[in-house]
Amino acid sequence: CTCGPVDLLFVLDSSESIGLQNFQIAKDFIIKVIDRLSKDERVKFEPGESRVGVVQYSHNNTQELVAMGDANIDNIGALKQAVKNLKWIAGGTHTGEALQFSKENLLRRFTSNNNVAIVITDGRSDTLRDRTPLTSLCEVTPVVSLGIGDIFRNNPNPDQLNDIACLGMPRRQGLSIQRDNYAELLDDSFLQNITSYVCREKKCPDYTCPITFANPADIMLLVDSSTSVGSKNFDTTKNFVKRLAERFLEASKPDEDSVRVSVVQYSGRNQQKVEVPFQRNYTVIAKAVDNMEFMNEATDVNAALQYIMGLYQRSSRAGAKKKVLVFSDGNSQGITARAIERTVQEVQQAGIEVYVLAVGSQVNEPNVRVLVTGKSTNYDVVYGERHLFRVPDYTSLLRGVFYQTVSRKIAVD
Repeated sequence: CTCGPVDLLFVLDSSESIGLQNFQIAKDFIIKVIDRLSKDERVKFEPGESRVGVVQYSHNNTQELVAMGDANIDNIGALKQAVKNLKWIAGGTHTGEALQFSKENLLRRFTSNNNVAIVITDGRSDTLRDRTPLTSLCEVTPVVSLGIGDIFRNNPNPDQLNDIACLGMPRRQGLSIQRDNYAELLDDSFLQNITSYVCREKKCPDYTCPITFANPADIMLLVDSSTSVGSKNFDTTKNFVKRLAERFLEASKPDEDSVRVSVVQYSGRNQQKVEVPFQRNYTVIAKAVDNMEFMNEATDVNAALQYIMGLYQRSSRAGAKKKVLVFSDGNSQGITARAIERTVQEVQQAGIEVYVLAVGSQVNEPNVRVLVTGKSTNYDVVYGERHLFRVPDYTSLLRGVFYQTVSRKIAVD
């Protein structure tokens, strides 16, 4: 994903209540944000790409502007040096006037439609002497208002900060943040939050590989909800299930209603639950999956397979391909490979094609192979490669394009 081009505008409070040390920290913050965007987000600050400008201010008519494009600032290094050279003004606080100045003298120089302003202030503008609306800049660009406690330990005025960011107004609402002291601006996690906001509209390439169903299909996702999975991993599985369901339903297919998805979870012998009957509406499926509750009991994959045979018999359509993805590591209490073999063969005879997704390193390999092929001997490696999916842990379910690999192989007749 790429961030930018983005034009960045800093408005820096240089009034007396800020204090010299805090003013220096604020300048360091500006430079660190620029460096972070350059290094971590690979933003290019150069002509024709992203640009930066800084306005410092105090009382009436004290605004000072430095920006890329100035006669003596032709690169980002020169801009950072110009920021370092800014001198503390140490006067009153006319924030509204400074925001209007920034709008008229800096923002108009930026040509990108993607721009963000960051206002660094103690949040207490002298609104008796400066009647310029604090909303003047956020009317035309998103604004982050950073309000920091001053040298007299006074807290920022939250109402002013909200106005600066247009919060609660039918305009371009930005972000309002308060901190106790300026040192917090240099905290690593805080810097990360700021750069994430600046790059909130990243452009990401679409690596989605389309899938196609040549025939109608009724696909069932049989989810392991036993104790060995764990509640956190179960939640991860739910997110993966939603990705698969969405991909199946958005695939190219003969007719709009030719692919349906069902979700069933299982645990012990009499613990199977239909969470989603065969359905073609993704919104309905996603809501039901979100509401699934972890069973946290024993594991009986044989009973689960026998249960879904009945579901297919009652609910599947004539002429539709029957496919089930079984989430299982092959471990099932009191069940032998021979017993699994008999059940899987019954499933296959019912016209149901079985796929298996095994997670983790504690996989019962013989049982998994039987689940995939229905044979306890003479394992078909080629068949297994298309019907067995493995990941080292549950977080890997959501990494990269794994869900695309699974859905593509299941879609193939």
